[in-house]
Amino acid sequence: MLRRSVVRQPLEELEFALHRFFINAILAIDIVFASRFYRIIGDFMQPVLLGSAAVIFSFYAVYTLARGRLLPAVAGSLFVCMVLTQIDVFSTRAAVPFNPNVFFQFMWLLAFIPFYAWTLMGELPYLMKRVALFSTAYCAVYLLLSLGHLVGAIPYSLVSPIVSTDSERGSRIFLYLSTASIAYFYWLSKFKYDRSNSSYVLFWISALAITVSLSRVYILIVLCLTVLFYLDIHAKTISRICRITFVVVTAYIISGLVIPSFNPFIAFASDTSGAYRAYEYVVVRREVLNSPIWGFGVPPDTKLTRPFLGEQDIFPSDLGALGTWFDLGLAGFLLYLFVIWRCSKPSFFLQRRHGWPLFLSGCMLTAYGGISPLAMSAPGGATLTALIFGVGAGGALRYGGIKSRRNPKIRDHCEGEV
Repeated sequence: MLRRSVVRQPLEELEFALHRFFINAILAIDIVFASRFYRIIGDFMQPVLLGSAAVIFSFYAVYTLARGRLLPAVAGSLFVCMVLTQIDVFSTRAAVPFNPNVFFQFMWLLAFIPFYAWTLMGELPYLMKRVALFSTAYCAVYLLLSLGHLVGAIPYSLVSPIVSTDSERGSRIFLYLSTASIAYFYWLSKFKYDRSNSSYVLFWISALAITVSLSRVYILIVLCLTVLFYLDIHAKTISRICRITFVVVTAYIISGLVIPSFNPFIAFASDTSGAYRAYEYVVVRREVLNSPIWGFGVPPDTKLTRPFLGEQDIFPSDLGALGTWFDLGLAGFLLYLFVIWRCSKPSFFLQRRHGWPLFLSGCMLTAYGGISPLAMSAPGGATLTALIFGVGAGGALRYGGIKSRRNPKIRDHCEGEV
């Protein structure tokens, strides 16, 4: 027995170090990819980042299977099959070769597999600390780049690959919304419950990063969630408010399928973004009605869609749930509704320093989901969705999903100091 323990100890330490290396690797890859920072180096980085992430996801799919956990592999396989089917739908329609590489733009939802594995094996405290660290570092870098770009201190040629421009808001650097919200709500929670100079400074760094993004609806949602949080509104009530917001907005947009003469975005046509969405709505509605089961499918290149959709590029993500229906068919639409509903569910086994940021960021995905499928979008919120699902499923098994009777809003304490 002594000899056996001596042999196992180094192996356990190696496995422990390997898991923590992969935690840092996934979080770093996600931020570099979803923030579009990789474009500053060169587009050749995209396959490197996605390939590396795919290897880690595959490793943990096998890892969880080897330990008798079927749920992650089965759920992941069904999702992969659904997306590949939709890729085939378009390739058949357009008579172009089937290209499975298109799946990589949807791949980040599979991050729930390693998040699930890490939670189940007790790495949740470390994981959540690293999420807070990486998201805060991202906000600081983003703020520096944005301010440097605004005052002309940074050459435009350097940041042009990550700059968005429109007539109303001018030139601004693209913000990775879900990661910014995690940092913001983390330091908002710290500032509320454990006030310190550092929490105050880091809160304002993340708040300013969100502000200079000039993403109007996103900023409004974050502001409303901040007010609800500071008013000590029950977590379940906040969840209901966000879900009702999603249902109302989605019903408003989907109603155009029933009333052909109604275009829900005409009311916002005075704005450049609203006018373009009104145009996109006509095209997307037509295709969804033509094939309500399969939708339009997922093309490998927007240029290949022009014989069917016209010369103007169509961005289905502008239309919320309807855009998901357009891309992924009825099955994808139903999956999206389930994802949105689950994102705003509190994880009661988390302490408030991690529970509130994860919950409020998930509520942001739900409330924002009416106009943008951020929760399933690779450069937007898919990784946050994966984190919510992975932590939720793994935590329910490890910690039993225990609720605090004393403080049912978000647990102050739980077993294992999570």
